[in-house]
Amino acid sequence: AVSPKPPAPAGAAPAVPVAVSVMANVTESDLTGVPALPACRVAVTWSPESAAAVYPLGGCGASPPSGAAAFTPEEPYLAPVAACELMTDPASDRRVLHVEFDLTDAAPGAATFEPGDSLGVWPVNDPALVHAVAARLGLDLDAFFTLRWAEGQGAAPPLPHVRCPATVRAALSHTLDLTGQPRKSLLRVLAEACSEPAERADLLLLCSRGGKEAYAARIAGEAPTLLDLLDQHPSCTPGWAELLDALQPLQPRLYSITTAPEAHPGRPAVAFSVVKYAVTSGVERAGVATNWIDREIAAAAAKGRIGAKNGFKVPVYIKRAGPFKPPEDPAAPVIMIGPGTGVAPFRGFLERRRAQLQLMDVGATAGPAWLFFGCRGADEDFLYRQDLEGFAADGTISELITAFSRTGPEKVYVQHKLAERAKEVAAMVTAAGAHVFVCGDGVGMARDVHAALVEALATHVTGMDATGAAAALAAMTKEGRYVRDIWS
Repeated sequence: AVSPKPPAPAGAAPAVPVAVSVMANVTESDLTGVPALPACRVAVTWSPESAAAVYPLGGCGASPPSGAAAFTPEEPYLAPVAACELMTDPASDRRVLHVEFDLTDAAPGAATFEPGDSLGVWPVNDPALVHAVAARLGLDLDAFFTLRWAEGQGAAPPLPHVRCPATVRAALSHTLDLTGQPRKSLLRVLAEACSEPAERADLLLLCSRGGKEAYAARIAGEAPTLLDLLDQHPSCTPGWAELLDALQPLQPRLYSITTAPEAHPGRPAVAFSVVKYAVTSGVERAGVATNWIDREIAAAAAKGRIGAKNGFKVPVYIKRAGPFKPPEDPAAPVIMIGPGTGVAPFRGFLERRRAQLQLMDVGATAGPAWLFFGCRGADEDFLYRQDLEGFAADGTISELITAFSRTGPEKVYVQHKLAERAKEVAAMVTAAGAHVFVCGDGVGMARDVHAALVEALATHVTGMDATGAAAALAAMTKEGRYVRDIWS
């Protein structure tokens, strides 16, 4: 059954259908492997205005409301933005922001961080998308609702990410993933809500076993939002309960912390690459969290509210790093490889190393520390240039090796610079207690860097071939001395 809807808000704009290549020649009888319709697990009760749950998630108190020792994804800290700086050329199509957060009012231990840790950020969906989805569904953004389990379902509160009573606006803004790759279970629910047979068959094709190629091209390849799917299938009118149950929860995003507490106590910072990309058809998509932060920071800056305790606040928490952290002994040789925003955690590593070197005993010797950094060009996106060159100038690192991919006749990347210094790299990697850290793109860069390390060892370590080099790096991984923090 389709859940009831509240009256549409007065003056709501009608949805504008977009062009779509619905497979008009496909009928349900042609389809194979159509999944069964999942039962809707929840029921919606529309209620008059009442005391709603507070959104966004999080609090400004010194400690989590539950009394837990530290802020968590379930109980984040609402951190004011303390500072923001654009680190790329304004003329570049690449936009990277250095953003500092003020956690100094948190209780001791509740939000402490170390180099290598990540900052978890709870994002908010684009208000324009939220308004458009509500208008397309005929929902009043300010309508209140509560949830209960449908008959035969569980006893615990349903859908814990949707804290009730809630407004439609709060649920669409803070709890539901409106832009992530649609799952086949969602497509099946949307198909059931279509009154036009061709549109229903099209969505059934996309979620069917026989529609694997269509799903790869039109869903995985085009990354349609929920609004895109609704506008491409104008007869689709899903109920609110069905959508709440079928849509995935909006998830926190993790970003490498680029500061050490010795240099910036209580003020972790991250490098946000504002995500915008074009899909196969040329349509531009935008990342949820980074574009939200970029918009809100611009609005706060226009009002002079950056750095104010009552300014723009972001729900955050600290995620511990595991083995991705700087060596405790500054005598240990260390190689850091971080092109683009992959350099962010190494700024924190080196702030920690600078503090360690200042505390070393007279006569003690620090091990070699090399940083490989790559970007398009020195004048376009050399992130943290002043800091990195400062680390090289004062001896915090013994080598700063840069690779610029757009400034010469050929593209040069960090793996090429590793190959140029292969003999020295091999000697450092095989030295006692050596550490190698890689951060950044896991699709191409990390693979090519690994290959360059294998080649360096196989070529310059006596008695070692490629198989032995790969085994040596695997052993270092098990020992926590070859650590990669990579993403796709």
